[in-house]
Amino acid sequence: MGNYKLWAAFALATIVFYFVPLFDSQTSIQGDAVDIHYSAQKYFADSLRQGHLPHWTPYLFSGFPFLADPKTGAWYPLHWPFFVLGITPRAIEWELALHAFLALWGTYLLARRLTGDHALALLAAVFYAGGGSFTAQSAHVGMFETAALLPWLLWSATRAVEGSSLVLPGAIGGLIALIGDYQAALCCLGALVLLMIGQRAPWKRTAGVLAGVVVVGMLLGAIQILPALELAAQSIHAAANIGLKPAALATLVYPNLYGAISGIYSGPGDATQFYFYAGILLVPLAIVGALKKRSTLVLLAPALLCAFVAIHVWFVVALGLALAAGSGAAWLAERFQKPWVVYAALMLTVADVWYWNMADNPLAYLSQSFAEKYGDPYTSFESHLAPVKQRPLARIWSPFDSSAFGPLNGSLEGRTEVTYGYNALELARYREYMHASEQNAGLLNGLAVTHGIDTQRGAIVENTRALPRIYAPPQVKFVASHAAAVALLPSLDPAQWAIVETPLRPLAPGATMVEMVDYTGDSYRAKYSAPFDCLLRIAVPYYPGWTAAIDGKSTAVYAVDGALSGVFAPAGDHELTFRYRSNWFVCGALASALTLIGIILSSTFLARRR
Repeated sequence: MGNYKLWAAFALATIVFYFVPLFDSQTSIQGDAVDIHYSAQKYFADSLRQGHLPHWTPYLFSGFPFLADPKTGAWYPLHWPFFVLGITPRAIEWELALHAFLALWGTYLLARRLTGDHALALLAAVFYAGGGSFTAQSAHVGMFETAALLPWLLWSATRAVEGSSLVLPGAIGGLIALIGDYQAALCCLGALVLLMIGQRAPWKRTAGVLAGVVVVGMLLGAIQILPALELAAQSIHAAANIGLKPAALATLVYPNLYGAISGIYSGPGDATQFYFYAGILLVPLAIVGALKKRSTLVLLAPALLCAFVAIHVWFVVALGLALAAGSGAAWLAERFQKPWVVYAALMLTVADVWYWNMADNPLAYLSQSFAEKYGDPYTSFESHLAPVKQRPLARIWSPFDSSAFGPLNGSLEGRTEVTYGYNALELARYREYMHASEQNAGLLNGLAVTHGIDTQRGAIVENTRALPRIYAPPQVKFVASHAAAVALLPSLDPAQWAIVETPLRPLAPGATMVEMVDYTGDSYRAKYSAPFDCLLRIAVPYYPGWTAAIDGKSTAVYAVDGALSGVFAPAGDHELTFRYRSNWFVCGALASALTLIGIILSSTFLARRR
């Protein structure tokens, strides 16, 4: 069978396997696939259609560096066709199916290269692409996509070790970086190191391949990596990793061990992290394969040990098990002189994983339409917000984010400025400020919160004490450190005074008038009239990249009240401009563009030589 026929067969098999979530109107994506990935991708695609690159969004956390967040996946090329066609919940499901196809194809290529056996490679591909590591991660699009590219990375790297070009593995490394799940990306790098060790290739060539993958991958992904590193340095990270629970290994042979299939889950932590089923034949065949071909243990054993520390590495374990199981089936066929054994195992596994992992598995998709889950309450909430959003510079507070009004980050789609958000990264200063506001509600006035959500009554309540987005506080207290500023937040009255982290400078109290002239979400323009030098306090999270100018002359931006921004303004009648420009985007984009050009030129040159 020609390669193109095999690829077509893989594509058809993937569509058949994912037929229900792809075509049934009474199914939908769920969890983070909605709250993070759908909301972010739709917001990005819609912003592009409006001719705007959303480096900063005012619709999360009172302002957030949107494109610096790697979870957006904005620069991952396989998302771009969907950006063009339009992001819908069904489009996210097609993204998952596309990457399931890539996982199937890539694992086949890898297994075929390692063993030389066509049937074995098919079986290994089904074990991996149809297994629980993909089913359970359907809500975690970034990890799903990264896991799908892992076999491609390993396959291309083994070819490079044997003399092929470094261009392909480097490019795949860059794609993995652009997906934005850096925890999963590190797992891929670890798997690559383990496979290289198992291949026992010359160490110089192996080191060269590893270095090439890392360097080319980071350069190609620089457009995302550099802004993300800046964001990570300013942020509090989400909860730490959870490790593998030994009892959860039983899901390898009994998928409903914890009730994940029946929908009454009773297992540890998040159900999506502890579902491993990939067919009833996987474990016995993998044991045979590991015993008869111990090189598979080089990838499998270390990854399994790492899973006890960080369960996110499981997809590497799943790939190791799939390769080992394929080897086990091949050994049995050879041992008993029955080649049909592998094909029988293949057919049984296809039916097995389809039934348990796709036919009616609540981890794979939601058995409810998106409109039923989010549409009506979200539309109702938007109708309540309509008069609120007509008010200039409206900002809404809620004690917590809730899916009762739609996706947790639905404020992106609704273009609603809110103080909350759902994200693995949150600006550390802002988190401290919001935590202090739980004891000192006056801090919400200083955040220019115009309305609040009464979660008990489900109503929008106006805050009549909200302070302007830009104003001059009557008094200023100077402190030497951020810790000193945070210590004063519980007693701060933003209407009377502000805290600035800078040495003392002379200011005199006076009635300063501020008039907002223009506002676009990531830029402000205001005119002010001050009898004396003053501090202009701006209710925008303090973050690198915000710059200020007075009458066109640049001026420094300071941290005010621990988390917000401010500038010292001279007396008189002047105009303030305050805008955000990413510090690292241009540099990263240039590095990525030059690397991409280099990859294209190298590929063209090598193709002509061949």
